[in-house]
Amino acid sequence: MLRPLPHRGDVVAAGAVALAALVALLQLRFNGAWDDGIHLAYSAAAVAVVGTLALRAPREGDAPRAYQSALLAATFALAVLTLARLALILGSDGLDSSGTLAWAGAALAALGFGLAAARGSELCVLLGAVSAVLAALGFADLVLSPATPTFRWLLLALVAAFAIAAVATRDRHPARAVALANAGGLTALGLALTFALDQLSDPSLFSGPGAGTGWELVLYACGFGLCAFSAVDRAPGPGWIGVAVVAATTVTAAGGKATLVGWPLVLAVGAGGLLAIGLRPSRPLPPDPSRGEAHVFEIGSKR
Repeated sequence: MLRPLPHRGDVVAAGAVALAALVALLQLRFNGAWDDGIHLAYSAAAVAVVGTLALRAPREGDAPRAYQSALLAATFALAVLTLARLALILGSDGLDSSGTLAWAGAALAALGFGLAAARGSELCVLLGAVSAVLAALGFADLVLSPATPTFRWLLLALVAAFAIAAVATRDRHPARAVALANAGGLTALGLALTFALDQLSDPSLFSGPGAGTGWELVLYACGFGLCAFSAVDRAPGPGWIGVAVVAATTVTAAGGKATLVGWPLVLAVGAGGLLAIGLRPSRPLPPDPSRGEAHVFEIGSKR
């Protein structure tokens, strides 16, 4: 009974999403009315049921179908609710404390990567990677009690690790590389926001010192690199995240003296050079990319 039939998979996935919404609603509405053990029991049961549906859904290709991805996402969401309730039973304030964030993030990372390995889901790779970042931050705060600059260096190291992993898997597993690039981009966005929020919280706004040339250079490289990755691999996710990183970095770089020397000059030269290269006359013109793809498709169809 817990093996979804492919032609009813969309209906089963819709039911699983509704079940996850129900569990979240009960957790919030009856937070003080019901005992924590009751909340843990029904949320854990929901994780078991939806997780079983996700794992027993028949494989129909290398990547899961949309309804299977919905089942995997609902399983992960229910696991978050269950671990948060378990943390309360163990005496924590939820997922706010560093220790709880460390072990719960590690558990969610293991769940995400385990589901990704079992079902070939790139969504679960992304969820597992983001959970691993949260676990690393929680562990660092628990063990080292670092200041904000130390957190930034940790985030930078994680961005580099995701970038290396994305490049290493790009040829063999393109979809997995996109998921890792998205995870690295979200980590870079979090790093950029630590500077941008400091800039916006300053009463003097953009007259503050900014993040420093080194950090701004790294963040701009991350943002434009994500946009380039998105354009080359035709994956929209890294592109949107890259735009957000560039926007946050621009807010950060706006601090300092009102002068054209520095990033205004660098960006102007870069924009002008790239536009000149892209718009320069070319004779004879190369074939249109879309027509080339259509021609290849026609040849494949004839074969």
